[in-house]
Amino acid sequence: MTAAWREHRLPTGPGGAGIDVHELDSGASGPTVVILGGVHGNEVGGILAAARLTRLPLPLRAGRVRVVPVTHEAAYEADSRVGPGDGLNLARVFPGAAGGSATERLAHLVTEQLLRTADVLVDLHTSSPDTDMPLFAGCLDDGSDAADRAVRLALAFGAPAVWTHGVLGPGRTLTVARDLGIPAIYAESPVGGVLDERYLDAYVSGVRRVLADLAMLPDETAPGATVPVWVHGDGDVDMFSQVAVGGMFHAEVALMDRVEAGQLVGTVVDTRARVLEHVHAAASGHVVTLRRAAHVRPGTPVAGIAAARPARLGLPSDSLVPSGALR
Repeated sequence: MTAAWREHRLPTGPGGAGIDVHELDSGASGPTVVILGGVHGNEVGGILAAARLTRLPLPLRAGRVRVVPVTHEAAYEADSRVGPGDGLNLARVFPGAAGGSATERLAHLVTEQLLRTADVLVDLHTSSPDTDMPLFAGCLDDGSDAADRAVRLALAFGAPAVWTHGVLGPGRTLTVARDLGIPAIYAESPVGGVLDERYLDAYVSGVRRVLADLAMLPDETAPGATVPVWVHGDGDVDMFSQVAVGGMFHAEVALMDRVEAGQLVGTVVDTRARVLEHVHAAASGHVVTLRRAAHVRPGTPVAGIAAARPARLGLPSDSLVPSGALR
């Protein structure tokens, strides 16, 4: 008999603020997997994909799944990446503070009530409304045991690309999870702010594959990409191409294109179609972020480049690199 989902609310304090947690418990021993959507309130694809999971009669045979479709409710109501009251980005303030601002209290709640009791974290994001990212699964890969397990789960997710990071800045769910010894992955996809069935299905299927890899579900889901493109580097994409002048950006490349340093990635034009600037790749690698909104100002980042993962990093994950992934 398939277990039923149960819902409860975790408050951050008086006034009704908090999170709704949906839990499915197999009744058998096994991992506790936490799935977050809506850490950024305007990333609706992750929210709906997480919510759809809670409506599926998953034949869970071990462990339990805890899903929070909307982690930052105030940001969702404001259609914003940050908290409307304190202006803070929830994805940059973990582990939070019990006596802090609204966003810091929320991060503390998620850390103490969910992450600290988890065995695996899946954080569903999307690109922002003005800048696209490809469909990929990402994780830390810093040589720690948690990171080694995370790389395996990122590959199991089955996205056409994997992005691993040797380091990530403080305040993220992934860095807190690493400090707690928890393997954690995140997902991104294009057309942020828009509900696209292709990516909703990819997220739901990807989570199911992760659960199957953990022996929590029967291995019944369709395979994902057999040989993903694997890039490695700073998750903040330091190698951005930025514009020097204001105007409208017209891209000359597509997401995940392979480019060489100095290659043309786009132009800035004015309202008379005159080219004001030629924008070139800051490094060699794959295009992992690309400006979608045309209007730009001086200093606007328009294309982020991440290098293909080297075949040898001296990490346990070296043995996981499939043939053809480093292209």
